[in-house]
Amino acid sequence: MSERQPTWQPEQPLPRFADRKTLAAIITHKFFPVSHRTLQTWPLTVRRPNRSAIYEVTEALAYAEQKLEGAAPYQQGEDRFVYVVKERPSK
Repeated sequence: MSERQPTWQPEQPLPRFADRKTLAAIITHKFFPVSHRTLQTWPLTVRRPNRSAIYEVTEALAYAEQKLEGAAPYQQGEDRFVYVVKERPSK
């Protein structure tokens, strides 16, 4: 198995499509650390030209932002965690 390095760098504009390793580098830079293998479990649309999996970057970024917003915030303290409760907007 070959070790492919992501082709995207933070100073470059975002591509329209990206492979898993490049997409993981983009999401890690913009939101939170994520493995390219974790992206396989996300409900994203995959295209397979020439048998290589590529993803639409905007769809993946939207899902990553949704995961970040849905994560429970908390404050770390000595020997305990204090959960911060946000008031949810009423519908």
